Amino acid sequence: MYIETAERAEGHRLQALRESEALLQAKRAELGELKSQVTGQQQEMAVLDRQLGHKKEELHLLQGSMVQARADLQEALRLGETEVTEKCSHIRELKGLLEELSFQKGELNVQISEKKNQLSLIKQEIEKEEENLQVVLGQMSKHKTGNYLQ
Repeated sequence: MYIETAERAEGHRLQALRESEALLQAKRAELGELKSQVTGQQQEMAVLDRQLGHKKEELHLLQGSMVQARADLQEALRLGETEVTEKCSHIRELKGLLEELSFQKGELNVQISEKKNQLSLIKQEIEKEEENLQVVLGQMSKHKTGNYLQ
């Protein structure tokens, strides 16, 4: 009876060991799968880390080019503002010259008008003198023909 009890107890222990071993095998298989998943995820993380490194490098390059572009734009703006200031100054100078020339033109127009009036008066005097000369020539001509006839 002791032997039977001992055999039964041994059978239960064996059964418990088999169940434990089966459970251990299942856990080892699960652990293998988990290790495989972890390895896959680690590889995926390594790929993502490399991609992240590339993206960070691209970001730094883009930021550098943005800084350079901003500096270039600021320089172009500064040059443009300087050029606008110079052009405005030049325009003011030209306006001043234009006003001066306009004033001189007015003075010249007055002088031309005076000279035209003088010229007109001189022409009238010349016409009167020519008329007087014609009268004198006519009288001289009559006088000569009168002298020839006598």
